[in-house]
Parts: sequence; structure tokens; C-alpha cells
Amino acid sequence: MIEKIRAIYNRALLRPMIYMATNRFLIALILLLLANLLLSGAHIKMYAALLLGVCFVLLAWIAWLRLDGVRLPKLMMKRVNIRKKPVRSYGDMIDYIDEQPVTFDDLDDAEKDVCCLLSDLACAAVFLVLSFII
Repeated sequence: MIEKIRAIYNRALLRPMIYMATNRFLIALILLLLANLLLSGAHIKMYAALLLGVCFVLLAWIAWLRLDGVRLPKLMMKRVNIRKKPVRSYGDMIDYIDEQPVTFDDLDDAEKDVCCLLSDLACAAVFLVLSFII
């Protein structure tokens, strides 16, 4: 399976993967801080970070199954893209560059699955390490 990921991965996936990992990390960090604010307890930060890390591992596992070709229920086959490109009525810097950057919507299904898998694994690693440090 690692060979399949290596065959699909290319340099164009790096930008959507970084955007996806950043968005997911920041949302999970906000949830962690909200849990710390609303719930009282000595080890609440550790358990909340561990729970978020496990959630990211489960999301990576679902992306792994989609990449492997397993037919999942319709709810698990959806890919959530939180970041929507805003509509602008003025010129953008990208108008002057010949090459358009690749967005998540431009990728095919296998590339989207690899992007989701790698970004979820990165976020899972960060939150699992964070749960042991806190």
C-alpha cells in the first residue's frame, strides 16, 4: 500500500495537504482550548488531546480504506473541505502568474484520499505527542 501512495503522491499535493492539515489542526486546537475552558479537571487537556489524536487516526484509517478501494457507507465516502475560496471582484496576484496552483477540488479521487490520509496522520501525530507532553 505504501507503494500505491508513493505512486500517487507528487509535488502538486503538497499545497492542498498543508492547507488541509493547517485547517484541521487549528479547528482541533480550538476544540482543545474550549474543552479546557468549559471542563474542569487536572487531566482534561491530556484526555482531550488524546481523544483528538484518536479521532485523527480514525479519519486517516477511513482515508486509507477509501484509497484501498473498500466500499464504505455514503457518509464515510464524503471528503470535507472546510476552506472555501472567497469570491473576489478585484484582481488577484494569481492573475499574473502563468501557472495556476492546484487546489483540492482539482485533484482526482485517489489524490484527494492521499492528501486526506497524510494530513490526518500529521495532525494525529501532533495531538498524540501533545497528549503525552501535557
